[in-house]
Amino acid sequence: MCFYCNEFVCTAWCFIIITFSLFVSSHIQDYSRVLTVFKLASFSPFFAQTFLKMSSSDGTTTTENNINTNMPTVQRTFLSSSDPDGGVRLECDVYRPPKQQRERREETKTKHVFVCLHAHGKLGASRQMLKPHSIMLAKRGFVVYNVSFRGCDGNKSTSNASLVGDVDAKDVLEIVREIREEREKAEDGIVVKINVLGYSFGSAVAASAVGLLHEKFMNAENEEEEEKLWSRYGIDAVILVGFPLGSLNPFATTVMGFLSRFLLGKHAGRLRKCFSRSARNRGVVARKTRLFFVHGQRDEFTRSKEVRKFCQKLAKGQPEEEDEEDEEDEEDESKNEKQSSVANHLAEFFFGVDDDENDSEDDDDDVERPVESSFETFGNDRENAEPLALLEIKGNKSDHFGFVKIKRQRDLLVKCASKFVL
Repeated sequence: MCFYCNEFVCTAWCFIIITFSLFVSSHIQDYSRVLTVFKLASFSPFFAQTFLKMSSSDGTTTTENNINTNMPTVQRTFLSSSDPDGGVRLECDVYRPPKQQRERREETKTKHVFVCLHAHGKLGASRQMLKPHSIMLAKRGFVVYNVSFRGCDGNKSTSNASLVGDVDAKDVLEIVREIREEREKAEDGIVVKINVLGYSFGSAVAASAVGLLHEKFMNAENEEEEEKLWSRYGIDAVILVGFPLGSLNPFATTVMGFLSRFLLGKHAGRLRKCFSRSARNRGVVARKTRLFFVHGQRDEFTRSKEVRKFCQKLAKGQPEEEDEEDEEDEEDESKNEKQSSVANHLAEFFFGVDDDENDSEDDDDDVERPVESSFETFGNDRENAEPLALLEIKGNKSDHFGFVKIKRQRDLLVKCASKFVL
């Protein structure tokens, strides 16, 4: 098919999806969520890649050639994958702390490492989305591995992007194994702690990797074998940003929320098994791996109260899946009443501006105010287990994309993630 035919097909898909989304909007009355369907569900590479490039632009300078001692250094490398033949190596940028932070961290025997996982490769995402987060984490003294999934960035020539992420979850465990071996060989006598930070699709993959780790422990025969497994594949903390839990209830979610549950629901299911109480489940992962959910109040995939219920069930050891047809609470109704017209949202999506001049003034005032958020923990019933935590971002800009578009939200995310793992 020629280039022009491809463009015609992409445009036709966009028209169909936009029309369907407007039809759905007449029932759910939440135009901000529907417009996000345009941003993500669009099959046109132009819309997907343009939006994600806009999201990842942060004005930071490239650190490869940066000689400033106060800036992190970065090195391009390739990490192992789960490919049995070893033919697939995953491209990765390794950020190391500035000299001052590095000298300060060398005094401790525990080395914290972050592995960053980006959004869905089929939608044009790449590791550049999490470059600002990686730089900020490195400035705080952490070594950061910003990884590209299969079919993304430099991996396009050797592999294809996964749709549901099963192979990516297996790749994460191999990445953890290689990082642990590399760090422990480089510095004898240190304790390496691996922290995985996943955004959107990357958070689902991270949750699935924890589930696969749990399956390995289920096959362990004794505690000695469990310790060996942990020394190779152990994940000490997982930060799940914009976790696409979704819902099977079409009246409680958006089209993309329904699709995310359909395509990515198995990853949440694997995480549930880690915390379920049974005679065979000794709860090694539930005790040792700390979970930190970071979610926006206006997330277009999953309502924050659904994530809160999910955390509560995990903490109680009763993570059975339920899809109740909850009625919209007063808070959701008040938010819907404050929605702007469809024309304003279309203008914001296509041109990045609002028709109302007062909105720009409010945005200028909002820059001076801190991000409105709430933090809560959920007691883990497992013995000697750390509690689960949830950071909820609130306000009009607390959507799924705020964590990559808005600097203040990125700063808060990195600050809270750093404190959580330490």
